[in-house]
Amino acid sequence: MSISDSDWKRYNELSELALERFCQGVLSDAQTVAQNEALSAHARYRTLYRLMRDRDKSLAMAFNVGRRRDISLSLRLLIAYDLLSDQELTILNEELRERVSDAVRQPFEIEWADDA
Repeated sequence: MSISDSDWKRYNELSELALERFCQGVLSDAQTVAQNEALSAHARYRTLYRLMRDRDKSLAMAFNVGRRRDISLSLRLLIAYDLLSDQELTILNEELRERVSDAVRQPFEIEWADDA
């Protein structure tokens, strides 16, 4: 699928917004983990380590768009990560929105390490 210059520009605007939300979410989750005194420091450290490793992989998959044709995959991931609203996506052309309409929202959750 060919991506128009206007959709490329709009995608970049949405991507910047989504990146800010992504980073804010990671920082918020990291703070939640660090402040959970019900777990040992070691369990919190392991949880934080996994959180950062996993989110870094997600960030790379969703935001490293090298070519215009990669936009559909990126948008699907940004939607799946719940970083863009349906309303925000309306700035894209209908054909591109249709291509990503199968994305299922699955917001990130913290995967807590055992305290063992």
